[in-house]
Amino acid sequence: MTTLTSEQRGTLLDVAADAIRQTLQHGTDVALDVEQADAALRRPGATFVTLERERRLLGCIGSLEAMRPLVADVAHNAVAAAFRDP
Repeated sequence: MTTLTSEQRGTLLDVAADAIRQTLQHGTDVALDVEQADAALRRPGATFVTLERERRLLGCIGSLEAMRPLVADVAHNAVAAAFRDP
């Protein structure tokens, strides 16, 4: 497990929010330029995204295996948690 800096964690939060916003406003997944991301965020990674509002669970989805770049996995799971969690 790699420890991320606060800046890298902030980037992942921004990516998650942007991915949800893009899907909500335009019905499409966010177009990520993975090659522009920090090297640590381009490495394969598995994530679990939990969305809450006022301590109330809204959705949660995750990956068990690292199948894509960490930044792409965050975007994918953020959208899935927001729109596809039954």
